Amino acid sequence: MSQQTNKVIKAKRRKAYLKRKKERVKEQIAAAKTSSKKKK
Repeated sequence: MSQQTNKVIKAKRRKAYLKRKKERVKEQIAAAKTSSKKKK
């Protein structure tokens, strides 16, 4: 029973982590685009 709940919690935390990671990558890409425009 405890293993089952641990699995669910782990999956939930992983989804949240991946979501944050994706958002950070998007921000980095946006920042890179704006900075590259300024340099040119």
